[in-house]
Order: sequence, then structure tokens, then C-alpha cells
Amino acid sequence: MPDIIRKIASIPPDRLARKVLRYCLSQARKIIGEMNARIGGLEVKPSQLSEYVGGMHLSVSDAAESVLQGIRGIFGIDDEVITLINETYPAYRETIVNDATAVSSGKFRILGYDFDYSGGIRWYYDPSCDHEFNPGDYYSKVVHSKPDGGYDIKYPWELSRLQHIPRLAIAFRLSGDTIFKKALAEQVSDWIRSNPVGFGPNWACTMDVAIRAANIVTAISFLGPEKLNSDFKTELVCNLIAHGKFISGNLEWSDELTSNHYLSDIAGLCFLGTFLAPSVPIARTWREFAVTELESEILKQVNEDGWDFEASTAYHRLVLECFLYPALILRASGINFSDEYNAKLSKMAGFVRDISTADGSFPLIGDNDSGQFLSLYPGELENLRYLEHLTALFLGDRKVEEQGDSVSAEYLLMKAAGNSDTIPDVSGEDRNGLSEYPDGGLYIIRNKSFDDIITFRLGSLGQNGNGGHAHNDQLSITAWFGGVQVIADPGTAVYTSDPEKRNRYRSTRSHATISFGDIEQNRFTDGNLFTLKQEAKPVYHGSTVEGENIEISGSLEGYGPWSAEDLKVKRTIKHTASSRTLEISDRILQSDNLNDIKPEWNFPLAPGLVPSHAGTVGIRISGEDDQQVAEIMCGPGWGIRFEKTGYSPGYGIELEAYTVRMKPLGDLTEGKFIIRPL
Repeated sequence: MPDIIRKIASIPPDRLARKVLRYCLSQARKIIGEMNARIGGLEVKPSQLSEYVGGMHLSVSDAAESVLQGIRGIFGIDDEVITLINETYPAYRETIVNDATAVSSGKFRILGYDFDYSGGIRWYYDPSCDHEFNPGDYYSKVVHSKPDGGYDIKYPWELSRLQHIPRLAIAFRLSGDTIFKKALAEQVSDWIRSNPVGFGPNWACTMDVAIRAANIVTAISFLGPEKLNSDFKTELVCNLIAHGKFISGNLEWSDELTSNHYLSDIAGLCFLGTFLAPSVPIARTWREFAVTELESEILKQVNEDGWDFEASTAYHRLVLECFLYPALILRASGINFSDEYNAKLSKMAGFVRDISTADGSFPLIGDNDSGQFLSLYPGELENLRYLEHLTALFLGDRKVEEQGDSVSAEYLLMKAAGNSDTIPDVSGEDRNGLSEYPDGGLYIIRNKSFDDIITFRLGSLGQNGNGGHAHNDQLSITAWFGGVQVIADPGTAVYTSDPEKRNRYRSTRSHATISFGDIEQNRFTDGNLFTLKQEAKPVYHGSTVEGENIEISGSLEGYGPWSAEDLKVKRTIKHTASSRTLEISDRILQSDNLNDIKPEWNFPLAPGLVPSHAGTVGIRISGEDDQQVAEIMCGPGWGIRFEKTGYSPGYGIELEAYTVRMKPLGDLTEGKFIIRPL
């Protein structure tokens, strides 16, 4: 308490008065806002619908039908696409229909786990921690998490994004089975009645409100001109307009930082604005605002080199969806983004191609919360192939259609948006050799002949210095040989429900780099799991490409509490295409007062791989049936141990994996390693 008093006393009286006034006004607005919400002020009532639709003489049912007709007229699935999938892509059809069958009976896959809600959907429940949120809490009072963890609000959020609803509509179109249409209407209606506007956990984050709205209107557009119950139509349209009003009034914007949350807000508002624009005048204002903001945000949130500024490959997926899907549906409405916007999308698509193996797999660099904007096909979270195809669709590359039955379902479903002949075909470029993303700090070596990919991480922690979704992975590598992951980034596993685990997965020792005990490259901020301030300075020294050899080098100056004068770590990697070898050369420079601090080299392996000693100079790595996959060779006499750790392919999922830890004898401050497939 004395510290608080001293802090208050240090504020000049005039500034303190302004702060107190702003606080009081803010609290007054919250009180008035909650009072208004509790008398239904955030709801759009059926009696108000004609006013919003702009036809004062329309009946309630006619007003609702007018809005739904407008939604269906913007975008949908052509009958010829339905016929094509049914006749040519039976595996897609089976997967979508099976998924919809489970969802129709109340069985959901939420963040990697299967939950049975056949007895009634629990919209406020966190099944991972057996915690029920209070549906009566005003949205601004919902406690997202506790400092010591214990529950995870992402589970009710994820379910309440209603991303399974478009898949029900698709399954109905593919099969003609009315059970899917019935389940769609019943579940949306149940959600609306269980989640009054402004109350409970599912209104506590505008990002999730916006994603939900986008998925509902997408589902209605896919459903086609099918008859829906009149009462449900009215309930649905009123709720969609209420969603739009809520999003526009609760944007997650800050003059200090806008990230994927604000981007999702405006992407969802763009969907609502576009689909409702034919009948709802206020929706045109939402669309106009969203288009302007999307144009602005793509310049702010996407580095000039094309990687999302959050320093995460999984968040790049989400961000690209948030920029790409609105562009597709706007084009269907006759609205196009600027050439500058499209050029940034093209660069984002280039990053997807550079980071992906031939089958679409990719390394999980930085955070991964398994988030998507739309989920049109189940089971795509560990694969970026659909994004390659969707960007090709938008950018006018028809080579995708030559891939036969490997064309993604998303491409087929969104093809109605049409192509463009005015944008250069870039998606067919040969992605081989070295690709550099210096703004974000990622360097990618591709050996296309063998489907080998090596990544080298050195650079910004992202988010304009906040580092909210970055890890302590400076100087780390990942390695894929023959499309098989060998040296892995371990992923994320969890956010707020387990702070200790959250920090463990983003720690230095969890990545393929050099660590010094439990000291972090960049120290964690107590009580803040979404900040990582850059303390260790990354310095990129350069790269060379000479024939079949590619070399990259850089250093880390300083390390957590230690200055650059105390500690510098330099790493050089060299890849030789013909032998498929990766050579790593490390050198550590440390001051005399750190002589007792010993380095350790970490090599986290992909799940399913088992290390074994290879004499005294390294290890061999085996996969299924004891088949040897790769080896890591070091100098003689190194201490090598294997530690069971974890790998998280998606949020909430943990698989057992090994990390190889190596220490040199004595005071050796250099390390040389060779990694190669077997």
C-alpha cells in the first residue's frame, strides 16, 4: 500500500485530477451500460426490425425474409460445385457429412478433444478444467482468467464461435439430409436464447463475437433458398444486427497496438456489413468502415517481407484468413481492395508456400492457439494447403485445378468468388533455395528435390515490441527431411489456465538453441503471459548462396539479465543440398564473471521419434518400427542426455516427445554439430 500511495503522490495534481475524472466517467459509462443491457437495451427486438431494415411498412416476417434474401444473394455454393464434390471428391463429402453427423447429435471436437453435449450444449462450460462461467455476468465484468490459472475461457469461446455451423449447411447441400438444416437452426436458436446480448463469457471478447457473426452469415449463404421457420428467421436476423452493433461499439482498438483481435473484429464486421448491406442501411456503414480499416491494418500488421508481425506461423494462418476471406466475399459483391492490399496478400501467400512442406505441414514457430476465422472443412489446423489454394484462387492462379483430387475443399467451396486476370500469377513460383524474412526474423532453406526444409529464427519478437505471441527461440532451428519433421518447435499447449506450463513451452530450453540454466533469453513479465520484451539483441550477420551450399549466420548480444559485454552467442548454419546435411557452428563469448555459467545445447525432437546414443560422438533418431530417420553428430566426449518433454500440435493437446540435451566437457565454449537424414 505505501508504494501505491507514493506513486499517487508523485503525480502532479492537475494530471491526477484528469486521471480521476477519466476513471469516474469510465465507471459511470459501465454502470449505465450495464443498466441498459439488463433492461434489454443491447437486444434488437422484433418490433424494431422494420426500422433497421429500412422498410417501415414491412411486417416483421417480411423484414426478416428481406435480410435473408440479401444474404443468399451475396455469396453461396453453386449447384455445380455441389455436384462436383459429390461425384469427384467422395472423400471430402464423407468427411464433411461425418463431421456434421456428429455435430448434429451434440458431439463436438473442441481444441483437440471430443466432448459429448448430446444432453444439451453447455455454452459457458470449460470442460478442460470443469469450470462453469456465470451466464449472468455483464460482459465487461467477466473474469477471463486468474493469476494462478485454473480455468480456460477459450473453450466456451471456441465452441461459441459456431464455426461448425457453416459445415452443417455444407453437409445439408451435399447430402440433402434435412437433419443438418434442423440441427443448424436448433443450435443457433439455442445459442441465442442461452446468451442474451452483452451477458456471459461469450460476449466478453469482441474477436469471438465477430468470428461467430461471420460464420453464421456464411452458413446462411451456403444454405441456399431453403425455408426456415418464421420465428427462427426473425430471431436470427435480430441477433445478427445486434452482433453488428455490439462489434462496432466494442472494437479492440488501441493507439498503442492493434493485433489479430482488432483484425478479427473488422473482418467479422466486414462479413456482416457485406451480407446485410442489401437490406440493412447501417450495415453499409459497417462495411465501409471495415474495408477502410482492413486496408490500414494490412499495412500495420503484415511486415514488408510478408510475414505477420506477431512472429508466429500459426497466427500468420489466422491473420491471412482474416484478410483473405473478406477480400473473396467483397469481390463477389463487386468491391475490390487496392493493388497495395493485394500485393501484401501475395507476399503473405509466399510465406505460406515457403514455410510448408509438400503436404502442407509447417513448423509451429511462436504461439499457436489453433484459431481460424472460418472452418469450412474439419481437421485442417496442422496443414496450410487450403490457404495456398485460397490465395491462388484470389490471385488468379488456375494451376491449382491441375492438382486433381489434392485440391482443397475450401478452394472448391469458395470458387464461386471468381478469379481475377488483373493480378500477376505469383503462386506458381518455384520456392527453392533460401527465402529470407528479415522483418520478422525467419530464414528458410528449402531443398525441393527431397522436400527438406530448415528454418533459422533470429529477429524481432513481434507486435511492435510487445512480443505477446513470440517465444524465446532466438538462434533456434527446425528441420524437416523428406517432409518428416525431425527437429521441432514444441508449440504452445495452453495459455492462461496453467501459467507455469505456458511459460515452459515458450522458454529457451524448449527450443533448438543454446541455454544457460533456467535463465531466459528475454525474461518473462510476472503476471503477464502475453508480453515478452526484447532484452537479448538479435544481430543478423548475413547469408551466402554458393552453388549447392547455403550459409546463414547471426548472433545474440546479451541474454536476459546479462548485457552484451557479459555474453554473446554466435551461430552459423550451413546446408549442403546434395548430401542433405545441416552443419551448425556455435561460439560463446562470455565475461569472467560468468565463467561458472555453463551452456547447454537443446534439440527437441518431433513426437514419435526416439533418440539413442551413437557411440561417443552423437545420437541416432528412430521412428516407427525402429527405422532410423536422422542423426545428430557432435564432438567427442560431450555429455548427452535424453529428457521426456512435450510437443503440442494444437492448443490444449500435448504429445510425448524427447528433447536431446548436450553439454561439452570442461570450459569449452564452442559447439559443432552435423544433422543429416538416414
